[in-house]
Formats: sequence, structure tokens, C-alpha cells
Amino acid sequence: MHIPLQPLSIFISVFAALILAGCVATGDTRIDNIPMYGAPSIQRPDELKRADEGFIRQASEGLGGRKKASQAWALQGDKFMGEGNLDFAMRRYNQSWLLDQNNYQAYWGFGRVMLQRGKVEEAIQHLEKSKQLVEDQLQKAALLSDLGSAYSVQAENAASGSAQDRARLFLMANQCFSESTALDPSYGNSWRRWAMSLYEQENYAGAWEKVKRARKENARPLPAAFIRALEQKMPEPK
Repeated sequence: MHIPLQPLSIFISVFAALILAGCVATGDTRIDNIPMYGAPSIQRPDELKRADEGFIRQASEGLGGRKKASQAWALQGDKFMGEGNLDFAMRRYNQSWLLDQNNYQAYWGFGRVMLQRGKVEEAIQHLEKSKQLVEDQLQKAALLSDLGSAYSVQAENAASGSAQDRARLFLMANQCFSESTALDPSYGNSWRRWAMSLYEQENYAGAWEKVKRARKENARPLPAAFIRALEQKMPEPK
């Protein structure tokens, strides 16, 4: 469901005091910059619980219920994510989660932010949770693409570890990309990311195959540096 952003911006202004009430710091980190406000390890103070209740009540009334409000706040998180503002994105995803703890979009957002922050293992946990909750198959294709990328990054980070762990993680990445492209073959981003993952797996023929499919589906062009590196490993098949 696509909810207009302008009305939500008005609600955010109205609820500014309630939002700021949740900005308690723990050490050097604001808890609204941590997925789920640090739950369950960080206990929510009573005054913040009361602020949460007021926020949930007013947001729900203003946007037609908790689920719709949660979707709207997640879309705001996506907007900030697209702008590269990870802190603001996390705060909106937290509010989305507060409104509906079964909204897959909130966990997807947590995973995307944590992946950008380099916390790959935690990102995978949230993406896996989102995968359990998502019902929209087209959205699931995009989610699986993100999850496949996360497993691929984790495999790359495990390069100095055991070959068995690396192979296992790449296998999970391949399974995610395979399922994603099966759900929506026209989603070019999955083919694009799969190509880069296969390069890291030293499967250069497979990488070229996915590059060609990404081009066919009009995906965003792969980086020129990646194509040059792939050409050095294996000339592009005719």
C-alpha cells in the first residue's frame, strides 16, 4: 500500500514532542537509533511507555489504524534510507515497529540500516524475520535480494575463516537470489546483485550469465570497475 508522504509529514510535526521523548541515550548511542529501541535487552522506562501509548493512539487515529500508520512510518524510513540518512531512517522504522510489531517493513528497514552500518550478522537476523512475515510476493522478491546480498557480504567477511563457512554462506546467498528471481524474473536488481556475488565465488561464467540477464531486465548498470574486473577473469562470452 502506498500512503502519501505529505499527510505523514504533518503528523510527524504534530508528534514532535512525543518522538523526542523517546530519544534517551544509552552510553553514546540514542536508543531510537537501535532496532526496536534495544528491546528486549534494554527496558523501556515508564515515562517512555506512556509517550509510546500517546503516539500510537494519535498516529492510529490520524492514519486509519495501527497497521496503516505503521506502513506510513516505514515509507518515511525508506525515504530517509534513500537519502542516506541512516539515523532518521532507523527512527522511522522504530516507530513503524512500535505501531505494528508484525509489519515486515519495519524489520526489513532494520536489516537495511544495519547492513549499511556494517553489522551484517544483525542485519541478517532482521531480514530473516521480515522474510517470515512478508506476504506480498513481489515485495518478497526484493527482500530476498537484500537478504542474498547480506549473506554474500557475510561470506566475503569470512574469507579468513574456514572454507566450509564461506561456502555455506554463499550457498544461502544463492538460494535467496534463486528464490527472488523465481518470484519475479523481471526484478533486475536480483540478477545484478547475484552477478556480483558469483564473482566473489569465482564463478565467472555464472556471473556473466547474470550480467546478461540483468541487462535484459533493464537493471541499473553494473559498475564499470566490476565489469572490467570480470573481463580480466574471463572474457565476456559471445
